[in-house]
Amino acid sequence: MFKTKVFLLILALSGFVWATGITFTFANSTVTTDGTAKYFEFDVMAQASETGTKIGDNQVYFDYNTAGFGSSIATNEKITVEKGTLLQNDGPPYYNIINVADNTPSRVSIGVEYVYGDYPDYGNDVPTDPTQLLHVKIEIADTTQMSGLAFYQPLMAGQEYESDNTTKYDPVVASDTLDTELKLKPSAIENLQAGIPAKFNLYNNFPNPFNPTTTLKFDLPHNVANVQLVVYDILGQQVAVLYSGHLMAGRYSYQWNGKNQFGSPVPSGIYFASFKAGSYSKTIKMMLVK
Repeated sequence: MFKTKVFLLILALSGFVWATGITFTFANSTVTTDGTAKYFEFDVMAQASETGTKIGDNQVYFDYNTAGFGSSIATNEKITVEKGTLLQNDGPPYYNIINVADNTPSRVSIGVEYVYGDYPDYGNDVPTDPTQLLHVKIEIADTTQMSGLAFYQPLMAGQEYESDNTTKYDPVVASDTLDTELKLKPSAIENLQAGIPAKFNLYNNFPNPFNPTTTLKFDLPHNVANVQLVVYDILGQQVAVLYSGHLMAGRYSYQWNGKNQFGSPVPSGIYFASFKAGSYSKTIKMMLVK
């Protein structure tokens, strides 16, 4: 114990600072359509290894399947990027997406700028749970292909900063992949030919009670920038995020498999599905019985 205290004292006197790591993942992928083109939409999520840091300048690189999307998607204007909840604030924007560029014909880079680097306390906190950093939408060239997304960690390491724009997150973990079909799946959006829903609604899940899977459906009468479908337990603790991000008007359907956000089965009991879309919100009760 004495040696440990001496070691920590030496580190403190030498000015040593423990670095905080940051991890990037993909989430909430879906295929959408505007009636003409089809798009692959997904979120880039970020989380810190410990609390107490605020996000600054950052750079995201990911590879993609050119057979599914074509090559040089930035140059060819096939990609759009929006700020996620982690980069949003009230009043003048603290964060800007300053570039979306082709790093190679099969890799895109997205640069985010924190404009108040001289005022690091203004920055947004980085939670230790995955939080939406960016929402990405890419036009699909061939729906028979797979997405083939993969972060390119060698270029991201050393380019992720805290809000002073000097302190780097270390380590940077960006090893996640997302390789899914580029087809418009009926399980994600339904009845496009039936017209746009007239109002917001979250339907009761079916079946209920259930074991282990249940389906939740909701209606969007118009495009919504921030849609959330989240499962909570009876104590109000978040269990799983079924969707968080932008969606176009339509009727959507998502399944919950009775697992938490770490992929572990949850015990029998009462759970709540919380649906938020703009100013609309609704919560329903679900019962998992094993």
